[in-house]
Amino acid sequence: MFRRIFLVGMTLALVFSSYKLWKVYEFNQLASDTRGQELSTLPIKGTFSLTDHNGQAVTEATYKGRHTLVFFGYTYCPDVCPTVLLDIGTVMDSLGDQAKQVMPLFVTVDPKRDSVEVMKDYLENFHPSVVGLTGSVDDIHDASKSFRAYFSKVIMDTSDPDGYLMSHSARIYVMGPDAKPILNFKHGESPERITKQLKEIL
Repeated sequence: MFRRIFLVGMTLALVFSSYKLWKVYEFNQLASDTRGQELSTLPIKGTFSLTDHNGQAVTEATYKGRHTLVFFGYTYCPDVCPTVLLDIGTVMDSLGDQAKQVMPLFVTVDPKRDSVEVMKDYLENFHPSVVGLTGSVDDIHDASKSFRAYFSKVIMDTSDPDGYLMSHSARIYVMGPDAKPILNFKHGESPERITKQLKEIL
């Protein structure tokens, strides 16, 4: 009897855990697809004052003269962020010599965990052109507001200080050499289409 009760309890726990993870996935999709679309219709200033993954202070003016691909995410992201960063790498390779005109910027929405060192280690797994940006909580909030990017913390385990995920919009913002917005790509856009449109711009 005890074994049966134990197995039933374990089954219910697994079902509940799967449900929680699915709800987080649904929430992430909602933030990316719906809230992201709403925010992207508002004016984008594209300003920031952050620190890159080499410890250098940077602003949007640092990258003037080149087009930037700006993506907000975080290193603990289980799916969307690594996928987008891999896609950006594919785009950079596909641009050939034109890639010299483009700078991909990965801005964390989780500055508590994403220190300069963490960002640097994480980005070693992706295209060498990608620059990671972090900063204080206030700096990250200011940057996200400037790009109309959305993010919020999703608590998974109240007993664990790091037991959380970050729900966030998942758009790639294309900024011109003057640091002004040109267009943006929603999550799921193919690297081929992004490359095609970038080549037309460049």
